[in-house]
Amino acid sequence: MGRPLSSRQFWDLMACWLVPDAAALELIEVPGKLGASGKRPRFRFTTRQRRITSYLPEIDAALAAAGKDQAWLHRKAPGTPFSRWTPIEHRVAPGMDGMADVLRFLNRAAMRTALTLADS
Repeated sequence: MGRPLSSRQFWDLMACWLVPDAAALELIEVPGKLGASGKRPRFRFTTRQRRITSYLPEIDAALAAAGKDQAWLHRKAPGTPFSRWTPIEHRVAPGMDGMADVLRFLNRAAMRTALTLADS
């Protein structure tokens, strides 16, 4: 995978992708919820969270290569591997496997896009 993100890079990417703070914390498996103040908690990434964040820039690049915008992450997708979940929901539910599924799906879509453009 790519390099892990810093917490600032993580929050910047979540803002770009329009992921609410609570869902972003769930995405990287931060226990608990946002405090009453609604402020983003300060924390250091665990080893597992660093591994999770290493997928995110790869997914972001694959989104662009596949010609998909961040709204794609929030649309329910039929069929494998999403089973009518949004890609964001799918990434959270099965953990690391969900991250790999989303990245694999986007990489295939990027390849199809590239091949289509090459044939034109």
